[in-house]
Amino acid sequence: MRIAIQGDIASFHHTAALQWHGTDTEVVSCDSFDEVFGVLNRREAELGIVAIENSLYGGINHVYDLIESHRYPIVGEIHLPVHQQLIGSPDATITHIYSHPVALAQCQEYLDTHCPEATRVEYHDTAAAVGFIKQQGVPGYAAIAGHQAAELHNMPIIAKDIEDNPANFTRFLVVQPGGTPPKGANRTSLVITTNHTPGALAGVLTQFAAYNINLSKLQSRPIIGQPWRYRFYLVLDAAGEQLRAALKEIEPLTESLTILGEYEHRL
Repeated sequence: MRIAIQGDIASFHHTAALQWHGTDTEVVSCDSFDEVFGVLNRREAELGIVAIENSLYGGINHVYDLIESHRYPIVGEIHLPVHQQLIGSPDATITHIYSHPVALAQCQEYLDTHCPEATRVEYHDTAAAVGFIKQQGVPGYAAIAGHQAAELHNMPIIAKDIEDNPANFTRFLVVQPGGTPPKGANRTSLVITTNHTPGALAGVLTQFAAYNINLSKLQSRPIIGQPWRYRFYLVLDAAGEQLRAALKEIEPLTESLTILGEYEHRL
């Protein structure tokens, strides 16, 4: 199984791919989320795995946009605990710290306290940042990544688990061109635009509650070209007939409704 990921071998995306499909996974490494979808467009991979939200950093809006525009169904979701390591030369004064911008944001308190003078340099991937500092061979260069990246590149860990909060999780979505809901589907992502009338969104949420459907996430995004109008991304803990019965009830309250995927949510 070929799976396109944003990042290199030993990145958190790679760990998520192995968790989803196992060790027989062939990873197609991409520098950006756009490239992941480009690989899927060219049929160079059967699946894509993309981070959608971090418990400390929040949602990744660009990924929402890519999923909506490409319309590749979501077929799975993975929750991965994320522990960041400071990797480099233990005896050197750190002058530069390289990592993905999300990883840098997750470790801000540690860096402010322990490395206030170090320049923080955004890099496209955590694992690739470790490979970069090893290649440069500059003692003052360090990187933030997972322990798998340190092991892969045989680099020492200076400080362990430096994320600001130990309850640090990232949600990854599995997307598949032409994918269909798996038998174990227990969650649904959809995007709606409500009627521009008072209480329309509240009415939608009331209907979900009436069908005993838990709302796991609600996020609003502005509609380009329509100032102060919004579309809403929802994640519901339901799929199949229960979901479709509720969706039929909310149709009169919506101008548009797109199911992005019914899928299996794995903890």
